[in-house]
Amino acid sequence: MTTSRTALSVSFVSLLCACAPQDVTDDAETRIVAAGAIPTGWKGLDVGPETAAIFADEIGGAATVLWNGPMGVFEVAPFAAGTHTVAEAVADAPGFTVVGGGDSAAAVRQLGLADQIDHVSTGGGASLEFLERGDLPGLAALRESATRRG
Repeated sequence: MTTSRTALSVSFVSLLCACAPQDVTDDAETRIVAAGAIPTGWKGLDVGPETAAIFADEIGGAATVLWNGPMGVFEVAPFAAGTHTVAEAVADAPGFTVVGGGDSAAAVRQLGLADQIDHVSTGGGASLEFLERGDLPGLAALRESATRRG
């Protein structure tokens, strides 16, 4: 098995921030601030529009896209824009596209984009572990069991 790894360098330009988690609602107060300037008592709950655009531009030129994890709390309207932008970029990407992870899979389905993605899987963490290590503990155990029985 031959593997190739390419690092993607992206600068975080802005984050969309909102009040403490108890205020993560459709009518929460939000601010767009630089990543290092999140006010005390606030949390970054989505990437900002500039960051989402940078990601979308990178995805648009990719031969292969593996997306694991939404950009923000996409289930709540004020924090869904980053995920929506990235999901649309993945769906429109000319290369082979894979969306992994339950939340990312839910996002592309909710946005009606799942049929434009080459492969959608709920196994996000396992997919990443497989790519990183080339194997999974469960698969290794099954092979070992088969060898002992065979």
